[in-house]
Amino acid sequence: MRLTTRHWGVMAASIALGGLLGAFSGLFNTQLEPQLRTQSADYSGEQYLVTTTEVTPEDFVSASLVAKENTLVSSRVLAQLHTLEVRAGQLVKKGQLLATLEDTQLRASMEEIRAQSRANEAQLSQAQKQLSRSEALLSKGLVANNQMDEWQSKVDELKARRAALTEQLSGAQAALNYTRLHAPLSGVVVERLQEPGSMLSPGVPIVEIFNPASLQVSGAVRSSLAGQFKVGDTLQVALKALSTTVMGTISEIVPVADSLARQFEIKLDIVPPKGSKPGMYAQISLPSTPIKRVVIPQQYVKRTGQLTMVYVVEQGIKQRRLVRLGQALGEDVVVVSGLAAGEVLAIASTSS
Repeated sequence: MRLTTRHWGVMAASIALGGLLGAFSGLFNTQLEPQLRTQSADYSGEQYLVTTTEVTPEDFVSASLVAKENTLVSSRVLAQLHTLEVRAGQLVKKGQLLATLEDTQLRASMEEIRAQSRANEAQLSQAQKQLSRSEALLSKGLVANNQMDEWQSKVDELKARRAALTEQLSGAQAALNYTRLHAPLSGVVVERLQEPGSMLSPGVPIVEIFNPASLQVSGAVRSSLAGQFKVGDTLQVALKALSTTVMGTISEIVPVADSLARQFEIKLDIVPPKGSKPGMYAQISLPSTPIKRVVIPQQYVKRTGQLTMVYVVEQGIKQRRLVRLGQALGEDVVVVSGLAAGEVLAIASTSS
């Protein structure tokens, strides 16, 4: 049969399509993850019998570092912030000057009170002298009793005013003292909350200071576990940011549970390691009862991406099986699912 040009074109296209399909088929076979293919050959290599071991499960609560000694230094008078002598992260000593407030008006008020006091003292001195002369004249019958009473009233009035002015002066002096703010404790400045020029009202915080030597760990435990702890118990605390663990002593158990979360707050005293700061994340390890779990050496676990697998021997055939891992125990690891006690692992190299 004579083939036309059209027939030759169809045949060429069919051959090309078949070749392409064959290429793709081979490509897919070569790209298939060997971990996902069953090993069909009989296995005669080294084996490992899977057993169970008593394991103490990891039980922990999330916590954070908090400052046991922490304070906000606030203004006690209505005034403008004049200077702020410290920065965040700066070490300060107890009694060190932190900030000053504008005191011009207070000093002017004090001078006015002092001037009034001087004038009052002059009037009081004059009245006392007049009272003394009146007493002398009264003994001779040269003045009336009502004049004597007037001078006595005048002296008493000026003495009362002296007391009031003295009290005003003390109040003004105290207010003036409040314009110089000093550190109430030795520690580290956490944050500057105001800047010079800000108008401050009484109670407005200016800086925050904490004592880095008095850090605590604060966390919330389930109400069902709270009865297991008492003040003085020690628990292990992991500080992930510092890659270290420390022992903490329970110093406080808040006696009222959170009605929504059903949790109790506990606080632990620790010796803070270098670099500790308030707000750092921590984990408090809780005691738990040992249970039997499947445990195998980590070296027998094969990893492919996010998948974890092991070789098992089933009816003499070496096969791969997906497993889910749990708690790491040094060189061993807990198998949560996918493997049972009594099964056998093929632990020779993949080529065997």
